[in-house]
Amino acid sequence: MSDNPHDVDAARARIEAARARLFGTLGQVQERLSPSNLAQDAVETAAHGVATVARKGAEAVRSRPLAAAGIAATVGLVMARGWIGDILGKRHETRDPATGLKRKGKKGSS
Repeated sequence: MSDNPHDVDAARARIEAARARLFGTLGQVQERLSPSNLAQDAVETAAHGVATVARKGAEAVRSRPLAAAGIAATVGLVMARGWIGDILGKRHETRDPATGLKRKGKKGSS
């Protein structure tokens, strides 16, 4: 290239170099924005977030094990309340000997 700003060949060379850089950049942008890369980035970000939450949860359990056990027991009881209710409700049910069907009755009555 020459230092003369009016040199047509030098201007064309600069244009071609700029065009090559532009197309290279466009190729990189297209690659980054491809659906597979976007999905992979989303999965990696989610995995990193889950790992962070798990690590913080483990730290919280280590620092307060009794509180964590109490919370876990409460959640377990809430989730099993229907099952527990069914078990406790069966104590008051009796079967009608004639039909074999269950009927609810007071404790101690037949």
